[in-house]
Amino acid sequence: MLAAVLLTAGTDTTRNQLAAAVQVLCEHPAQWALLAQHPELAPQAVEETMRHSPVVFGALRTAIEDVELGGVIIPAGTLVIANTGAANRDPAVYDDPDRLDITRDDPPAMLTFGGGAHYCLGAHVARLELAEALTVITRRMPNAHRTGPAPWKPPSGMSGPTTLPIEFDTGH
Repeated sequence: MLAAVLLTAGTDTTRNQLAAAVQVLCEHPAQWALLAQHPELAPQAVEETMRHSPVVFGALRTAIEDVELGGVIIPAGTLVIANTGAANRDPAVYDDPDRLDITRDDPPAMLTFGGGAHYCLGAHVARLELAEALTVITRRMPNAHRTGPAPWKPPSGMSGPTTLPIEFDTGH
């Protein structure tokens, strides 16, 4: 069971997040070009694309004690879903949260990898893999743009584009 969880968590999430990052960067060609010209922005691009277009939208947790949230009592033992996708677009936390900007100055931590005891064990590896992939893809595929719809899987645990048709100029 542990091997299956590690395999899924270590490949599916990164693969889906890479497709989501490529999709959102294709939709923002100035950001794509900026990353291609400044590969040192790759770590920031990873954080921003995961904040803006995450493939994991929530975290299932169990309340360990009675909690009042927004005037509602959540009894101990209740299963709750923390909507990290919504939290990553909270206007009280992020300036212009719907805007994709890989140059955000000192952005707050996004919640896609969870937190505390439930923080993703593979977060650092995923960040490195995504940064390297985005660096190579934006450099080798200049002027990438979508050529058709890119529907997403329903958000049940993990989502992401099911297909991502793109065209690009030849790169280096």
